[in-house]
Amino acid sequence: MRYFCRLLISRRTLCLALPLAFFFILCSALPVEAHAILLKSDPASDSVLTAAPTQVSMWFSEDLNPAFSTADVVNVANKRIDNKDAHVVPANTREMIVSLPGNLSPGVYVVVWRTQSADDGHVLKSSFRFSVAQADGIVPTYNGSTVLGQGLLGDTAAGGASTGQLDGSTLFSLIMITLVNLGVIFWVGAQLWHAFVLQLHEDGDPEQHRADQRAADRFGRWFALPVLVVLLLVNVGVLIGQGLSVENGQLGQALAFSTLRSLATGSRFGEYWSMRMIVLGIALVLALYTLLVRQRSRIIESVLSWANLILALALLIAITLSGHAAAVSGNAQVFAILSDWLHLLAASLWIGGMFYLALIYLPILRASVPPERPRILLTALGHFSPLAIAGVIIMAISGPLNATMHMEAVSQLWTTAYGRALSVKVLLVLALLATSAYHVFILRPRLKRISQQYTTLLHPDEDVADEDGVVATPRLVPMPDAKLLEGKVTRQTHHLEQVLRWEPVLGAALLVCTGLMNVFAGTLLPAAANQAPAAQTVAVRPFHATVQTKDKQFTIMLTVSPNRFGTNVFTASVLDSKGKPDIQVGVTVYATMLDMDMGTNPPINLLPDGKGHFSQSGDLNMAGHWGLRIEVRTLQDTLHQGSVDMNTPF
Repeated sequence: MRYFCRLLISRRTLCLALPLAFFFILCSALPVEAHAILLKSDPASDSVLTAAPTQVSMWFSEDLNPAFSTADVVNVANKRIDNKDAHVVPANTREMIVSLPGNLSPGVYVVVWRTQSADDGHVLKSSFRFSVAQADGIVPTYNGSTVLGQGLLGDTAAGGASTGQLDGSTLFSLIMITLVNLGVIFWVGAQLWHAFVLQLHEDGDPEQHRADQRAADRFGRWFALPVLVVLLLVNVGVLIGQGLSVENGQLGQALAFSTLRSLATGSRFGEYWSMRMIVLGIALVLALYTLLVRQRSRIIESVLSWANLILALALLIAITLSGHAAAVSGNAQVFAILSDWLHLLAASLWIGGMFYLALIYLPILRASVPPERPRILLTALGHFSPLAIAGVIIMAISGPLNATMHMEAVSQLWTTAYGRALSVKVLLVLALLATSAYHVFILRPRLKRISQQYTTLLHPDEDVADEDGVVATPRLVPMPDAKLLEGKVTRQTHHLEQVLRWEPVLGAALLVCTGLMNVFAGTLLPAAANQAPAAQTVAVRPFHATVQTKDKQFTIMLTVSPNRFGTNVFTASVLDSKGKPDIQVGVTVYATMLDMDMGTNPPINLLPDGKGHFSQSGDLNMAGHWGLRIEVRTLQDTLHQGSVDMNTPF
């Protein structure tokens, strides 16, 4: 009866803790957006301008950290020519502006930008190019003999994390993130073991209870405090890794108090990083109390168990909200956060449980001998199996969901460093599943059968309970010599324990892949966004079309020049129903990108020249298929509309 009550209390704990965690996720995830990816710019990438711009404006996919987001503009001689005043617009923290000198000469220019996400702290570096045409309309070309942007914002236009290369700062971040993942999965997995495995049968078999108590004491005495201290240190290391990234690998600048303070307080990433530190600090105090106060009442034990479980779930939330889960925008962001948190929980249930088995539970069984040792091990594994199975199921569901959230094409599995790390991770999961299936379906039944035979040989008049607590009298069969059978039990137990010790190695390798996916998240950008485009000769081919309004009242002869993404000149002539020019009208052009849902650009109001022609400059902020809607407004304020599609090349 007391065993049943304990089981009921443990399950009730899980039922209350999980909805509480979901509530925290839903409340905290709403502000989260995506990596700070460049969406559009003015001048646009690869645009050809007829007049020199006075500034470069860039719009990104999410809020920027103003302290570490900047941009430079260089010419073909790789000389910086901007006014060195790049800044994030205070009224719109997704926009960054850098001004240019007023006497900018015709030529090819490269904008090299760096952003730090205000949400997940990821640093992205990239570049784009624009050209200013000469007075006679000739577009300057660049032969590519010099790497534009080299030496600015780092050694190249894009950092190692964005190119899939392990430079110094990226390697340091990888080590810190991997150590955080290992420590968190192990510590959270231990709390789940204490709540749902060890305490399930503390009032049952005395030998089993003593083994469970030794395991809990071993973790509390030798592991809990060191793991939490290491987690605190490597969590600081994660912040230093961010500093190395934004300071281009300069250790002195990365360790500067001003840099670390800006990282910790200047973004939502810093807020969730601080949440990690607070949770770890509270857990450290509880671990210290557990170590110093050995005699504790059942009420105190229950409070400690609850507190550690809630802290474990809160720590997973903080890890999720300050990690790659913040790289999803739009309506899917809440589901991405929840999916990533469940993925971490699954890893704690399955892989964290394996760590606990190998590092905590198996060593305390060394003092036991057959038949107690295999019986205790099989019983513990029987109670751990539901947690492991739940972890496998959740991971199988959340893993593919996370991949679809963060990746846009199957080809990214082999064309990006993130995808390649994910592919290796999938292979490791399959290997881990195969290993687990081997010991669950082959080794454990075999050991159970031999162990029961050995127990029956020693105590032929006693019933034998299996690892599920089911009591049955085994069928009496001819038994071999006791020493021979004991040797078989010992070998099978040793074989099972060896497999259980190797499983965490695969789990650790899997977490290394998770760290690689974190630092290489920037490689999911299109390849063109990660490098300065190679300049090429530009063929200017204006777009010409004759459009009739739907009511047949007007005919519009439209020209878009030079018909490249960027700034273009829209020119229109309007003929009435008799074919004569009509100058007593107004003309407005609306451009809508047809290849993706970007909305309609701001209206372009064409200005009359008094001779029947109307013109005005306007932006096409990307190449592709555009739908143009032309509105003709008469003096009577009636509208006449016509439309045409056009293809804007790179």
